[in-house]
Amino acid sequence: MITVHIPNNHVPERTYIVRTMLSHFCGIETEIVTDKDRKDYELHWGDHSISIADRFFGKFPDGIYYAHTDHLPKKIMQASAVGLDNILILYGDEQLEITRNSIVCHVDLFAGAFFMLTRWEESVNSKKDLHDRFPAEEALTVKEGFILRPIVDEYCHLLKQWLKTLGYLIPEESASYKIVPTCDVDIPFFWSSKPLWKILGGRLRKHFNPLKLISAYGDYRKVKEGIKEDPYDTFDYLMSLAEAHDHPFQFNFIAGGNTRYEGYYAIEDEDIKRLISQANSRGHQIGLHPSYQSYKDADLMKKEKELLQKSTGLTITASRQHFLRFTTPDTWRHLSAAGILEDSTSGYAAEPGFRCGTSRPFPVFDMHQRRELSLIERPLLVMDVSLRFYKKLTIEESIVLCEKIKAEVKKHNGEFVFLWHNSALSEIDGWEEWKEVLEYLMANRS
Repeated sequence: MITVHIPNNHVPERTYIVRTMLSHFCGIETEIVTDKDRKDYELHWGDHSISIADRFFGKFPDGIYYAHTDHLPKKIMQASAVGLDNILILYGDEQLEITRNSIVCHVDLFAGAFFMLTRWEESVNSKKDLHDRFPAEEALTVKEGFILRPIVDEYCHLLKQWLKTLGYLIPEESASYKIVPTCDVDIPFFWSSKPLWKILGGRLRKHFNPLKLISAYGDYRKVKEGIKEDPYDTFDYLMSLAEAHDHPFQFNFIAGGNTRYEGYYAIEDEDIKRLISQANSRGHQIGLHPSYQSYKDADLMKKEKELLQKSTGLTITASRQHFLRFTTPDTWRHLSAAGILEDSTSGYAAEPGFRCGTSRPFPVFDMHQRRELSLIERPLLVMDVSLRFYKKLTIEESIVLCEKIKAEVKKHNGEFVFLWHNSALSEIDGWEEWKEVLEYLMANRS
């Protein structure tokens, strides 16, 4: 066991980040002791110690709120000093002192990790995109070009290396690299998503070609007669691909909502109930896709979760917000109150990479209520539309980018969580060739 001495202010915040990094990520049993005379963090065992400078919370006496634009990192600097392994410095100085029994680090690793995991940066910036989301381009890691660096994972790796250097026996790594495919079922079937006249009218406006309209109507008739599969009904392919690689999908279903971003199916529809039953029987996970307006409404989340459970007979514990709508820490608190145990919303629509600075599931912290919640976040790293529409990448460029992310995840025994919509394989919307990217994402190679 390691005893961690912490200063006697902002104790809930310090306790959360120390336990998350040392116990949750590194697997090290810790005892946390507050000390009113201490100015820095000290990890202590026997006659050995590691001191981590406090360059953040110590500036703010209890009662002074730390989450303010004035307290954001001024910039991110990559360390070059020996022993710091090129980590990214958010708070503190590039200085390290090593002796036979001790290490003194002037980089505040705990403040940097707290900044990344809690996403408090997003709570002090009023800018929003069209869907009331924090814009990726406003994130410090995006501005500085470090969104592809899992900062927290790198900090934890460095801490373990220091502990080994001083002779501490690190527990064997319990986590292992894992591929986690997910599918948000926004529109399960193309030809039943809207009235036929609306669908055909949309095709005509898009192509302005009567011959294509006739062809589209012919496709509709074939689907209705059972001659041809609906272009969005790619579920058997997705499940078979996942089963071949032993990476079960998590399928997230919408169970409510009354905006123009929902309404393509009802959770009580017999076709939907059959689809969910089939996926569940084949070993895939069923999750909730809380509706567009739910991200600020705990009661709505709970109602939709109960509807999904009633319709399926399953216990639902996992979710991802529709359109990745999320506000920190409120959405996490509402999910926890609704009985959700695992969320996977924390990824930027516009930027693949490490929004939370980690590829590993972690317990979330409510910075307003100053407590850890009974909710695990599994960070979303890659989404299909991020590659094609937001980043405007080619298939080859997408694979190169995903390869970089996968390599980082594998290095830190993390989870490569990605989102691929069932509709993002259809020739209707020009996705047919993107199957190559999906099959790369599912493969174990990196």
